[in-house]
Amino acid sequence: MSVTARQNSTSSLPRNPRQHNIDDQPLPKHQHDENRPLISQEPNNDPPSCPESGPIIRQFSARHGFVLLVSIQIGSGIFSSPAQIDGNVASPGAALLSWIASGLLAWTGATSMAELGAALPRNGGMQEYLRYIYGDMAAFLMAWIWIMVTKPASMAILSILLMESIESAIADPTASKSPPAGLSQGLFAVLALIFVVLLNSISSKMSTRLGEGFVVMKLATVILIVVGGVAVVLRHVISPEKAQWGGREWYERNWFQPRKSMSGEQPVDWPRLSMWESLGHYSAAIYAGLWAYSGWDNANFIAGEMRNPGRDLPIAIHAAMAVVMLCFELANASYYVLLPWDALGSSNAVAVTAARSLLGFPAAAGIAILVAISCAGSISANVFVTARLTVAASKRGYLPKFFSKVGLIGTRGEGRGCWPFGFPWRQANDYVRIPHVGDSERARGSSGDEGDSINEEPETVKERWNIPVNAMLLNFLLTTTYILTGSFRTLLTFVGMAEYTFFFLTVVGLLILRFREPELRRPYKPIIAVPVVFCLVSAAVLFRTAVFVPLQAVILVLLFVGGVVVHRCR
Repeated sequence: MSVTARQNSTSSLPRNPRQHNIDDQPLPKHQHDENRPLISQEPNNDPPSCPESGPIIRQFSARHGFVLLVSIQIGSGIFSSPAQIDGNVASPGAALLSWIASGLLAWTGATSMAELGAALPRNGGMQEYLRYIYGDMAAFLMAWIWIMVTKPASMAILSILLMESIESAIADPTASKSPPAGLSQGLFAVLALIFVVLLNSISSKMSTRLGEGFVVMKLATVILIVVGGVAVVLRHVISPEKAQWGGREWYERNWFQPRKSMSGEQPVDWPRLSMWESLGHYSAAIYAGLWAYSGWDNANFIAGEMRNPGRDLPIAIHAAMAVVMLCFELANASYYVLLPWDALGSSNAVAVTAARSLLGFPAAAGIAILVAISCAGSISANVFVTARLTVAASKRGYLPKFFSKVGLIGTRGEGRGCWPFGFPWRQANDYVRIPHVGDSERARGSSGDEGDSINEEPETVKERWNIPVNAMLLNFLLTTTYILTGSFRTLLTFVGMAEYTFFFLTVVGLLILRFREPELRRPYKPIIAVPVVFCLVSAAVLFRTAVFVPLQAVILVLLFVGGVVVHRCR
């Protein structure tokens, strides 16, 4: 049947006035055609092929989204790696401005994602948006890269940094050098990962409560650092003649005066650099800042489980971005007060070094433990999100159906299994439901009774043990592989490149949707300049990274090619 014929045949169908509600997507006008133009007037609304297995569990609010975003973003970067920005800018003032610029750029991306999440509230986040806009191939490639590489590599980075923080807490401060990192550090990182995964395996409620606890600890750590910086400033103001705590440059030098810095192991003499060379360094600083803010898209992965995604998702994103930006800026300003400026650019554990300079080894050990807890919180949030992305991909047929089931490690459709140690498991055929076209209409029934809403949570649903253990095991095995085989710097660069490839494609898709489907109900819609700015910056970041690390770019292209082959052959 031609596209025109399909349009004519569907145009006579009755239209439901509630079809653009937040929970309901527009009824499909046609089956997907991969050859149709992108700027088409026909939306790709075909429903996913997943079993009809019960109502959607609408269990999350704006508070849960806020906790998830803060828990992921305030991870290791703000406590361990400000040196990456300090070494690539000419002055401390420029470094603080770079943190602000990186945060605003990340905020434009998060705001764009809020529009998509409110208009298309489905579990799976970018996977579902890419499928809706471009088709099945783009969604498969995103799931392929995100589940197999990006998310496990991110958790591997956090696990490695968690162990480094613990080592710095227990290390002998009088030792001339630290013990070499090797297989033992990787094994301890795996043990830490196992512990976090097991905690997330108890229940979704346990995962959210765990996240809230981690957020409290993260914010407390930032507050302690800021309080230390304020104490040093107050001591200088009140008693400038006494011996001062912390560094001295913050009140003796101009914060925007260029000074020599260290970019990696290379000294940088800023007055002698050309404009092109300076631009390269500042681009690297912005890129490092964007990595520190990474995770701003993760609330979209649970949009399908939010009670009112059109309202809750934008609130969660804007509140989280404001809190995270404030924390990052205050913490970095405090570092410049607490430490000599040369020490800041050469330290990979800035928070620990600052605490040691102010109060000695006990304070450094305490901060190191808090940083380790912060990393554990980011791992926990990533475990929570990645499992749901894996389930969504399995529902679409991108992974075996084994990974879409919850509660049982196995593929049986009936009966009960058991833990290896005898603890009961729930039914094997309990699925994590994903919202899709027509869910609300089927849930309400033909009578159209508004009281029988999809948002209700029957007692049978509340009692269900809705943890996607199979998906979590896959993520655990992949993360363990990266922990034992990858290096921090290699993983970091590759993860950033893969992330911003799909961020760019997704926000470009948002612009396409504005022209292709102007009638699509958008509970939240920022001005068009927001996604345009993000697209331009994402393209620049990708170009800069590909030029400076071509091997990583080639590997990413090969992964794309491999994904296309797998998609065609499956």
